Amino acid sequence: MTKHYNLFFNLAFPNKVPTKQQIKNLILKVSDLFTNLEAERPADYMNSKEVLTGYLIYFVPVNLSKIYNIFKELAMHNKFLKKNELRIIDLGCGPSPAVVPIFDLIEEGKLRINHIRYAGIDSEEKALKIGEKIVQKTKPEKVSIKAEFIKGDLLDLSLYKTLRDIKPDIIIFSNSLGEIFDKRGINIDEFINLIKPFTYKNPDLTLILIEPGTKKASMRLHGIRDNLIEKLNFYPYSPCLNNLPCSALKAKNWCYEERKWSPPEYLVFLSSVGLQINYLKFSYVVLRRDKANISDIFDTDGHIIKNTSHLLNEKGKVRLWACWNGKLIDMEKLKRDLNEDDNWLKIKKGTYFSVEGVIFLSDKKVRIPKDSEIKILYEP
Repeated sequence: MTKHYNLFFNLAFPNKVPTKQQIKNLILKVSDLFTNLEAERPADYMNSKEVLTGYLIYFVPVNLSKIYNIFKELAMHNKFLKKNELRIIDLGCGPSPAVVPIFDLIEEGKLRINHIRYAGIDSEEKALKIGEKIVQKTKPEKVSIKAEFIKGDLLDLSLYKTLRDIKPDIIIFSNSLGEIFDKRGINIDEFINLIKPFTYKNPDLTLILIEPGTKKASMRLHGIRDNLIEKLNFYPYSPCLNNLPCSALKAKNWCYEERKWSPPEYLVFLSSVGLQINYLKFSYVVLRRDKANISDIFDTDGHIIKNTSHLLNEKGKVRLWACWNGKLIDMEKLKRDLNEDDNWLKIKKGTYFSVEGVIFLSDKKVRIPKDSEIKILYEP
């Protein structure tokens, strides 16, 4: 994604280069609008030149980098890798069209797509026009694309009936669930009714939901996940390893990702004002109809586990919290049992790993013995 940063910056500032103070003020304003002032944020916020400019230089690279991470995980699976055509519906796309990371993965040789049909939907016309420009300027020459940018209400049933004719491979909601659940007052059954028609005679449908990495947004997202699995027979592809009810939600906890990225150079100085620059923090779920799962690509006979926390270095032990068979498990290894090059110490937040031979101290607490083999399968 890094090669596009100058494009986003130039679209935001076509006439002159701003000072660092101007950049800081714009980003702090737009960041505040999407966090502390979320409840007061007007529906037409993109009509503000300041907000749109701040969004372009901060949230667009952040949003597209998150989407890139998720599509890269999909591209690891043979079922997705074999595709040469792709149909995408991007609901609430704004100026961050989800097709751009697909372009990058094609150019990197991770996907073989040669034709894309893309529909980006948003209620803000200015955001759609910028999104269209970004697609035009980032599209690889070897890829043919039919792109539509449609002004529409995400709760308009007639819009969904029209979109159904696209027969999408992928439907994506990125940072739009809060808008439609909190501000518009939609309930879970109404949301399911919007998605349900797309599932008919579409066994390969992929649904991607991305939300901010806050407790409220994450818990809402995983509640939606559980309902989609139960009522529409979706199956998680990632980050979950099974279709059991969310283990974090059952424990009244929350699950989010924290992934390292390379931010634009013009943002680096913002770490001094308290903004997290080096990591992408977000919650997401990829759901599919065909029961494909990220674990299909792992070569292991051991128990596959997803780490959901940072390593916790405590007196006499090193521990973490992990999602394992639908439970949030407290896992530990005693320091006396660690070796110099121990894989246990290499496990980061979000890592998938396998382990052979454990000691169950209780139904929610496990100890890793000294001679147990730990294998790191995938580190996002």
